[in-house]
Amino acid sequence: MQGRSAASICSLLAAAALVAFADGALGADEPRIVKPPDGSWLPGTELAIIAKAADGRLLLDGQPIEAEQPFPNILRARVSVSAGRHSLRLATAEGDQTVVFHAGGPPDGDGSPPYADHPPVAISCSHCHSVSRRGRFRFSGGCQTCHPKETFIETHSHEPHELASCGMCHDAHGSSAENLLVLSADVACKQCHN
Repeated sequence: MQGRSAASICSLLAAAALVAFADGALGADEPRIVKPPDGSWLPGTELAIIAKAADGRLLLDGQPIEAEQPFPNILRARVSVSAGRHSLRLATAEGDQTVVFHAGGPPDGDGSPPYADHPPVAISCSHCHSVSRRGRFRFSGGCQTCHPKETFIETHSHEPHELASCGMCHDAHGSSAENLLVLSADVACKQCHN
């Protein structure tokens, strides 16, 4: 790896580790529930659901819910739920995925932080995503549209060019970790820094 700095090698390794963590056992194109994450608790009872599936059905607590398909292979729904524990299932020909979440405040005895949506206000998916010429749904950039580069260094210890993408550290759909991190700060930073 001649000519590459230790920092750039570390950035590449961290990116690979975080992408693998974020995708979990499912591949990037595998059907999956993107939002809400399994085990999360939501402070409110208005719920945004996002799933990735070519031909899937969403069931909330065993009941089918209406979902729109704003892009190829993307299901999106907004629902109101009662306070308490809920189960969301994505049923597809390739198999099912189920996530369990709690809505309307923290579960009894749970001191974990709530899941925070990003962005905090409703914007359309097309603000950050587009469809490629081949018909694939993709991230088309745009973090700096709302988060200017000029203020980046005020909150980060790296220059923007030192990191492959914002998604290395942040989950653009939301997170239970502070600052919408994919992993908690102490774990995320240790991907590159001992």
